[in-house]
Amino acid sequence: MEEGDFDMGNIYCSYYTKCDYITNYMCKMLDFNEQHKVLEPSAGDGVFIDKLIEQVPNIKIDALDLNQEAVKVLKNKYSNKPNINVIHTDTLFNEDLDKYVKNGGEYDRIIGNPPYGAWLDYDKRADLKEKYSGYYVKETYSLFLLRCISLLKNKGKLSFIIPDTFLFLHRHSSLREYILTNTKIIEVITFPSKVFPNVQFGYSKLSIITLQKENDKNTATNHTLRLITGLKEKEDIDLVREGKANNFNYMELNQQDIYNNPNHAFYMNINEQINEIINNAECRLGDIANCVTGIYVGDNKRFMKVKSLNVRNSKGYEIISEDEIANEYIEEPNLINGLSEKKYIPIVKGSSNSRYLRKEYPWFVNWSAEAVNHYNNDKKARFQNSQFYFKQGIVLPMVKSSMIRATLISNMVFDQSVVGVFPKQEKYTLFLLGLLNSDIVRDIITTINPSANNSANYIKKIPVIIPNEEMFNFIIHKVKTIINCIYNGEDEVAIRSIHNELNSIFSSLYLI
Repeated sequence: MEEGDFDMGNIYCSYYTKCDYITNYMCKMLDFNEQHKVLEPSAGDGVFIDKLIEQVPNIKIDALDLNQEAVKVLKNKYSNKPNINVIHTDTLFNEDLDKYVKNGGEYDRIIGNPPYGAWLDYDKRADLKEKYSGYYVKETYSLFLLRCISLLKNKGKLSFIIPDTFLFLHRHSSLREYILTNTKIIEVITFPSKVFPNVQFGYSKLSIITLQKENDKNTATNHTLRLITGLKEKEDIDLVREGKANNFNYMELNQQDIYNNPNHAFYMNINEQINEIINNAECRLGDIANCVTGIYVGDNKRFMKVKSLNVRNSKGYEIISEDEIANEYIEEPNLINGLSEKKYIPIVKGSSNSRYLRKEYPWFVNWSAEAVNHYNNDKKARFQNSQFYFKQGIVLPMVKSSMIRATLISNMVFDQSVVGVFPKQEKYTLFLLGLLNSDIVRDIITTINPSANNSANYIKKIPVIIPNEEMFNFIIHKVKTIINCIYNGEDEVAIRSIHNELNSIFSSLYLI
C-alpha cells in the first residue's frame, strides 16, 4: 500500500468545510476537565487545541510539533495563553518525554492526528529501530500511538485519528499486543477516507481509537471494547457521538479474545461463524502449502514486454514480436539459470479474467542468462523464492477484487503481483484450486485482512478443512472437469454451473 502524508491543520482548516464532526467526537470521548494536563503530540495549526480551550479555556496543554514553521504559527496564535506550552521537538525522540515514560507517565489526556505516510531517511529509520525495537518503524503513526500510550498516566485517556491498518496488518502485531495488554480500548470507529474527497490520504479507511491506560494486564485483557464500522458519511460520526452506534455495524469485543486471534488481529467481520473458523482452525493453508511472492526484475519496462497494448497496465511497454519468444521451454534446472540467447518467456502477472485457468499469458520477461544474472545480483531486483519457479501450483492476484480468481500455474515464472501457492503434496493442488475460488475463502480473506491487498502472510492463514476421501476425490473430479471445459472452450454457463456446485460444497464443508 502506498501511503499519503497530511497534517491536521490542512485537513480541517483548508480542505473541509466543516471540522466539527471529528473534533467534537474525539473531545467528547476524552471527557476532559480543567484539572487535566493534555498533550497534543503533532499540533499542526492547533485545530484540537482550539476545540479544547473553547470548552475548557484554562486547561493545560503541551503542544509539540517538529515543523519549525508550524511552531512559529502556534506560538504567535497562543501568545496570550500561558496555559498552552508550544514546543519545537521530535515527539518520538524528545528526552524530557523519555523521563516522563520512566516515571510512569505525565499526561491525563492525549489527543491528535499523528503524522503518517511521511518518507523517513535511512539514518532516522535506523534510530527508530534502535529506540522502538520490535515495532514496525516505517509507519510513524504507529510509533506515535505506542509513544503516547507510554506517556499517559495510569487511567489517562487518548484519542487519535489514524489509518485503520493497525487493526489487522501483520506488521503491526507487536503494537496490537502492546495496546491489548496495556490499555482498555474504549471505542474504535472506522470510516472510508473518501468521505473527505478533497484530501488524498493514501489509505482507503481511517479510524478513531479512544483508549484508557491500564497498568494491570488482567484488567486490560478482560475489558470489552466497542468496534463500530459501516460509517459512510461525515455526518455518521455525529450519530455515533450522539449514541446512535446501532445504526452501523456495532460489535462488542473482549480484548482477550482479540489477543488470542492469530497475530492479535481485529476481525472486522460481524459474522461470528467465520471468526470462529479462523480462530479454531486445526489446519491452515501454510501448513500444507508454501505461500510465496515471485520475482521482481527491478525495471519492468526494461525487462518485460507485452503481447498487445490492449492489455491492462501496459502503457509504456514494448510489444513483443514472435521471434523474441522462446519456442519451447527447457526443463528445469537449466531454465532457472536462463537461456543462452536473448529470448522472452511468458510470466504470470496481475489479475486473471477467469477462475481456475488463465486463458492467455500476455506478459513476457527477458530470460536470457544475462538477464537472469541481473535479477540475481542487482540491488533493485529480487530473485525471490526461485525454488518455486517452473513448478506446478496456484496463483492468486495480490490486489483484491469482488471475487477471487485463483488459477493453475505450471512450468512458468510468476512475479510479485501475485501470490504463489505450492502444495507440499501434489494431491492437494486441485482441491486447493477449488477451495481458493470459493466464496467462503473470499470472506475469510477479507476478515483476516480487510485492506485492498492480499499477501503471502495472510493467504497462509486461511483455514483448510479436508473432507473425507470420497468428498475430496469428488471435488478434484469437479475441478478437473472445469479445467477441461476451459481448455475445450466450452460454454461459460456450464463452467459456472459446476463452479456453483463446488461453491455450495465448500460452504457446507465450512458449515456456512
